[in-house]
Amino acid sequence: MTDEELIGLFWARNEDAIRQTDRQYGAYCRSLSRRILASAEDAEECVNDGYLTLWQRIPPERPRQFLPFLAQIVRNLSLDRLRRNDAQKRGRALTASLDELRQVTGRGDPEEAVSAAELSAAINRFLRTLPEQQCNVFLRRYYYFEDRAEIAKRYQISAAAVSVSLSRTRGKLAAWLKKEGWL
Repeated sequence: MTDEELIGLFWARNEDAIRQTDRQYGAYCRSLSRRILASAEDAEECVNDGYLTLWQRIPPERPRQFLPFLAQIVRNLSLDRLRRNDAQKRGRALTASLDELRQVTGRGDPEEAVSAAELSAAINRFLRTLPEQQCNVFLRRYYYFEDRAEIAKRYQISAAAVSVSLSRTRGKLAAWLKKEGWL
């Protein structure tokens, strides 16, 4: 089933929309949420809440790209759940990636800094200047919270190459943010 057909099911208020969405994208959404939460149970709840949110938002919204729309919903719900959970229970991969961004942004709370509309816009402008793979590696690490080994496998490069790319990109981001007046 195409994404347009899925969106059509939501517009028609056909309950099969949820089943079809789960069949096509459920594994992806659960994987994304588990990387953030490190808990299969919490991830499952966030994915189900994501489906409910989809049901409530389509209509009136009509996403141009279904999967990124759904992924953003699940990611935001998962981050909200993480914030509510005890800080001791945070996943190490998420904490590590947020610590890396904290070094660049110079902010005490990178979750808050990254979510700020102005900083987000500056980072998006920066990302558009990067070569495609470098941008994708950066997004996989800091938006989708994938670990270096997952990224290396996806792009068929070594984990060391991923680390070097991320380090260089963070350096470029720091220079960009300084130029933009953030640092």
